[in-house]
Amino acid sequence: MRRVLVTPLDWGLGHATRCIPVIQLLLKYNCKVYIAGSGDSLLLLQKEFPQLPAFTIPAYKPEYPSGGSMVFKMAMQLPRFIRVIRDEHLAIEEIVAREQIDIVISDNRYGCWSSHAKSIFITHQSNILMPARFGWLAPLVRNANHRMMRRFSVCWIPDRPGDESIAGDLISFGTFDDTIAHAYIGPLSRFIPSGKHTMQYDLLCVFSGPEPQRTLLENIVVQQVNRTTLKTLIVRGLPGNIPAAALETHATVVPFMNSVELQRAIESSECILARSGFSTVMDLTRLGGHVIFIPTPGQTEQEYLAQRLLQKDIAYSTTQSTFDLPTALEKAKQLNGFTPLREDNHLLEEAVTSILQA
Repeated sequence: MRRVLVTPLDWGLGHATRCIPVIQLLLKYNCKVYIAGSGDSLLLLQKEFPQLPAFTIPAYKPEYPSGGSMVFKMAMQLPRFIRVIRDEHLAIEEIVAREQIDIVISDNRYGCWSSHAKSIFITHQSNILMPARFGWLAPLVRNANHRMMRRFSVCWIPDRPGDESIAGDLISFGTFDDTIAHAYIGPLSRFIPSGKHTMQYDLLCVFSGPEPQRTLLENIVVQQVNRTTLKTLIVRGLPGNIPAAALETHATVVPFMNSVELQRAIESSECILARSGFSTVMDLTRLGGHVIFIPTPGQTEQEYLAQRLLQKDIAYSTTQSTFDLPTALEKAKQLNGFTPLREDNHLLEEAVTSILQA
């Protein structure tokens, strides 16, 4: 029996949710699976897999700016992030030795590799995009990113290659750097379309991501929802036990939903409003639907994905500062929307089989 440790990043919940199908497949192949992480992302996996041993490792706890430059805010936190990478690596080596781990699967945690176990790095950002005014930094950031990725045995890309890619330029390795072993494992989603679409809500709002931007978006959207008669469901994205101020709204509000509950909500809603994080995009690619994306201000990955999907006439996107709910709903429904993806992900199964047989 292979012993596998899965470690998702704690920047929002998306890195944890896309680890769910990986863990499910490992369990299908009778692996002994362990999970390690921090904050709400670890809590989410513990709720999904309460039977699995879980370990807490150092947390990144990123803080997003309420205004101003995202690049400057991240740069100010860089020394702490470097310390976390060092400390999480020491924690992983300790867990690997104590639990006799064979394989470590890290979702975007750069320190979660081991010199004593096969180490896999999951990322959709082999090419980290920079804002236009910081474009001169792109080669430096890219080189540092690739240098850390080389510590792993192989990089798994949760996407398809070529024209079918969701991430586009985000997964470009560049001709100068073909030394990183990598494999495409197909879009990762915890959802399997049910085919049941009895509409219960006009609008589903799913909030997520680091503070204070999660709360800022929640406040903006709730104020506009309250000026409508739309039947609305709000999922606040708060899986922890930390109390949060109640929302004054006529909408139905829940702090958090597990995978089964959230799939049911998505499939029973006319339109979904969410951040354009890559994991959210993969989930909606799987389930389908009309979507309003509001990228986190200054987060180039989300801004790029939102613009890419708008250009493909799939999903409407708007900035947080200019968001207008009636306009966004009308324009979202004029676009094609996501078409449910029903085929199985054979690329993931091939990748998992490959590492288990190695």
